This record gives sequence, structure tokens and C-alpha cells, in this order.
Amino acid sequence: MNDSPQTTEDQILVFTLDELAYALPLHTVVRVIHAVEVRHLSNAPEIIAGIINVQGQIIPVADIRKRFGLAERETDPDDRLIIAATGKRKIALFADTVSGIKDMTTGQFVNSKEALPFAGYIKGVAKVDNELILIYDLEQFLSLDEENVLEKALKAKIK
Repeated sequence: MNDSPQTTEDQILVFTLDELAYALPLHTVVRVIHAVEVRHLSNAPEIIAGIINVQGQIIPVADIRKRFGLAERETDPDDRLIIAATGKRKIALFADTVSGIKDMTTGQFVNSKEALPFAGYIKGVAKVDNELILIYDLEQFLSLDEENVLEKALKAKIK
């Protein structure tokens, strides 16, 4: 019997919000930091919680709890901010915990349009270690309108 090993398609960074597991493709993750105070950004889309300054770089913070209809809560000292890069900019996302990096094989990935046809901002779902994990598509996370409003708000802040 010739059991060839499944090749790894990608690595993902797994994190939780309200005990649910989510993930980002590892190649989009710049770094993970302890949660810090987020400064308000005037005229930003509702999905943007504000901005943070990381080594002199202004990074918008997306409120993924709002995007997914999760209950709002105060930031905990143990929370993390995941700084990730899209094709347009870096963006930070709050996470309750960061579980770590997992390898995902081709057989573990299900395209989001098949599994969750209503969730255009989810790239897909991976089943890793008997756990279903939603993988974000950061390129689709902000709508075009939200992207334009954020761009204007960031330009106004930098002036």
C-alpha cells in the first residue's frame, strides 16, 4: 500500500474570538502584539475601531466582532492584535487568544463559496486536528465603500 503524504498547501495563524476558532493565511501576518489602546479615527467606516501606532506606522484596527455580529466587550490585557498585510495596507485585528500556526493540507481546505455561500469575506474553512477553522480573506474584509472612507480618513489624519 502506497500512502503518499498530503502536501502542505498553506500555513495558517489560528486565533479565537468568543471561543470560536478563526485563522488568517500565515503569509499575510506581519506580527502579533499585545493589545494596546486604540485611538479614534474620525470619519472612518463603522467597522474600523480606530488606529494604532506601531513603530511610527499608523495602522487601522478592524473590529471583527462587529463584522461577525459578536457581542462587544472590553479589551482584556491578555488580548492580542494581529497585524496583517493586504494588497493595499496593513490592518490590525483583535483576537482573544492566538493559538498558533497550523499546517493545512489540500484535503483539509474547503472553499468558502461551497461551505458558506453567504460569507464573501471568508476565504475558506480548514479542518485541522478535528477542528473547523474559518480562514479570512483580508482582501474582501472591507467593502469598496469602507475602503474608500478609510482611505480618506487616514489621509486626513496624516495631514
